[in-house]
Amino acid sequence: MVEAPDERRRTRLRGYLGAALAIGLGVGALTAPLGVAAAVTGDDVVGYWDSLPSELPLEKSLPQHTVLLDSDGKEFARLYSENRIDVKREDISATFVDALVATEDARFYDHHGADPMGIVRAALHNSGSTSRQGASTITQQLVQNILINSARDETEQRVAQGDTPNDKIREIKYAVNLEKQLSKDEILTRYANTVYFGNGAYGVEAAARTYFSTSAKNLTVPQAATLVGLLRGPTVYDPFTHPDASQARRNVVLGRMHAVNRLGTDQLATATAAPLAIHRGSLTNGCGRSTFPFYCSLVRDEILTDPAFGATAEEREDRLSRGGMTITTALDHKAMTSANTAVHRAMNDTNRGALGLAVVTPGTGKVTAVAQNRGWGSGPGKTEITYATSTFQPGSTMKPITLATALEQGIPATTKFHASAYYTPESLAAPEGGYSNYGLQDFGVIDARGAIKVSSNTYFIQLIEKTGVLPVADMAARLGITSIPRTGPRALTGNEAYLTLGAYEISPLQMANAYATFVSGGTECRTHTIVSAARSDTGTKLAVPDADCHQAIAPAVANTVGDALKQTFTPGGTIGPTGGLPGREAGAKTGTTNDYQANWVVGVTPQASTAVWLGDPRGGAAHPLTELDAYGRKFYDLTGAEVAAPVWKETMTGLLQGVKGVPMPKANDAATSSSTSRYVPDVRGLSVDAAMTQLRANDLEPVLEKRTAPAQSPIGPGVVIGQTPVAGAVTGHRQEVRLTLSAGSDTSIRPPEKEQ
Repeated sequence: MVEAPDERRRTRLRGYLGAALAIGLGVGALTAPLGVAAAVTGDDVVGYWDSLPSELPLEKSLPQHTVLLDSDGKEFARLYSENRIDVKREDISATFVDALVATEDARFYDHHGADPMGIVRAALHNSGSTSRQGASTITQQLVQNILINSARDETEQRVAQGDTPNDKIREIKYAVNLEKQLSKDEILTRYANTVYFGNGAYGVEAAARTYFSTSAKNLTVPQAATLVGLLRGPTVYDPFTHPDASQARRNVVLGRMHAVNRLGTDQLATATAAPLAIHRGSLTNGCGRSTFPFYCSLVRDEILTDPAFGATAEEREDRLSRGGMTITTALDHKAMTSANTAVHRAMNDTNRGALGLAVVTPGTGKVTAVAQNRGWGSGPGKTEITYATSTFQPGSTMKPITLATALEQGIPATTKFHASAYYTPESLAAPEGGYSNYGLQDFGVIDARGAIKVSSNTYFIQLIEKTGVLPVADMAARLGITSIPRTGPRALTGNEAYLTLGAYEISPLQMANAYATFVSGGTECRTHTIVSAARSDTGTKLAVPDADCHQAIAPAVANTVGDALKQTFTPGGTIGPTGGLPGREAGAKTGTTNDYQANWVVGVTPQASTAVWLGDPRGGAAHPLTELDAYGRKFYDLTGAEVAAPVWKETMTGLLQGVKGVPMPKANDAATSSSTSRYVPDVRGLSVDAAMTQLRANDLEPVLEKRTAPAQSPIGPGVVIGQTPVAGAVTGHRQEVRLTLSAGSDTSIRPPEKEQ
């Protein structure tokens, strides 16, 4: 049977009257009488009332801004899913509070969460009228906002709206209990920080910035009244699209302030006559609006991928969307400005060629700058791809990693080969006719330093014959290069001599970090942008990614490679003396891939490592660098020395300006000779104690990885599953061997002291 309109109104009236009477009997009792139960629904409302939860999920925070700061503490980006900025009570103007209370809940300071008189008044009005009148107090509205925010599905959201009498009773009980937990000022502050004002602005601070480009603390009387007026209907009274309606609504609010003696007669007249004076604030959300969008993108990706911000992808996504963090990054403003200036001086954003670079501080893993000649976005000259973390063939910049492998195996930098124009290895893969040097030059008999200087391909093919291919790949992994395939259809088999010539894709950021190891005494760190993080509201420190700095290679190996890199800036080197840093020692290696598909320069000082990539994002094979405009002129058959090298020099010169120079490492050929080398034993399958003891007996340093291997039945905890370097590798005296333990293992075990 369809209920008649009058009967529906009487039913609704009984519901609201029942709620009002339940509260009216006494705030302390919180018990609805049986008579009310019958009047409301005919069910046991007393039981329903007692069964309702009374504790709100106050700890579940509302989405906030996450603010990104550079290393000097200057903001460069904001990330948020909702434009909300929580402020304290003292940072909200008294004028706004007066306008809010006068308009939304005039008896706010007199009731205890719900207003029985208001409920009765609204119920009487609604039972005899087609228009609706609300009765929710500010406290009840806050309850609604909290419940809606914590709702897990649409059903819970509908209940949170409080549309039925039972839902309303639930809301009232929450409100009454909330007033016991919080003071009136705390309730007002939470409400002001949660309510929606339209145009994406949640909370009074975001609203003040959005509509007036001011703060909640500095709102004037007309401004405060305008914002409170929006609460009735953010779309209907939107001052951007409906200024007349917004002004009329503002004046209603001003009138209510006057009616409750919160605004004098003269003040009312002045405020009513004032224009809206809207001043739209600029939106700052997202990396696209950041001063440094590509660096911002790296920070965002770090939050979404690092377990420090949540064990699962869902937890990390939730952490980012809820925000409320202030994150200090490693971004160095001077380095970033220098890098951006350098790439844009070389090529404009619509050039078919693209430049991307990354800067890392040796010994720390801190990413201080990334830059590229493209702008952020879509369309000509724009992209949202960060070239610093994209992978490309690195060409000859891989050769120093082969040298490091050789040194670790006791093959010194003084080792000489005939670097002929062509060379075909006997046991490794080679193209028809063998490998050749650039320009088909025969460099004669040279050592490793000479081979770095002239970038001889045939020398390094002979060197990787000595070291083996897989040890070079292992060395790359130890230096932080993770993109060389070890599994799947492209996995290395040990036959790929061209690994040393840079045939496998690596990102500029990984190359910058690998070279940083050569000038930091062999210390490799995980690259990271985030230095520290704290909750924006309390300042409580939050966990951040661990740089995991460790001794990746022996200092003698690192120093010898670093010393060899200086040859690039000597007469006859691939860059030469004019491409170096004035008054400062530096090392570098150029790279040019087959058929001019891409150019590289990776160069270092002990204070900074910068990798520069130049190529065509559409693909170097189809779009080689055989003809390209840069620096206002045309280049043909580009090599790394012609554009990438000047970009590197300008970047490094700028970021190191005013910084005292530090000498490059000194080589120690004796320390990398075969007499100091050690073979790494196979300790897989041993207990952690046995593995550590065996490594120590071989003058090697066992180090436990913090993360264990995935569970593998029937292997229990405390067993070595993997090791780096691999078994059989030749390494240096006291070199670290990193052990991965089985699932459930204690990774805090300290290695035993070596017997004297």
